Amino acid sequence: MRISSIVHALNPAPVVIVLDDEAATSASVSGVLRAHRLCCDLGTLMSVATHSAPARRLLEANADTSRPHLVIHARIAIAISAACAAAT
Repeated sequence: MRISSIVHALNPAPVVIVLDDEAATSASVSGVLRAHRLCCDLGTLMSVATHSAPARRLLEANADTSRPHLVIHARIAIAISAACAAAT
C-alpha cells in the first residue's frame, strides 16, 4: 500500500488525501478509511478533501467511530490550511 509508505516516511506530518470527482468511488473511499485507521494507529492527523458530496457522505457513514474523528473538507485549500495549522 503506497499510502502506508508515505505516511510512515513523513510521520508525524499531517496527511491530507484529495479525492477528485472521478476518483471518488466506493473502492477509493475504502482505501481512505484504511489510511485513516493507519494514521490513527500512528497518531498522525489525517483529513480528506473532495468536492464529491456522495463521497463525503460515504466517508462519514463508514468512518470508524471508535477512533478520532475523520476530518472531511469540501475544499482542498481549507483542508491543507487546517492540517498546517494543526501541525504547528
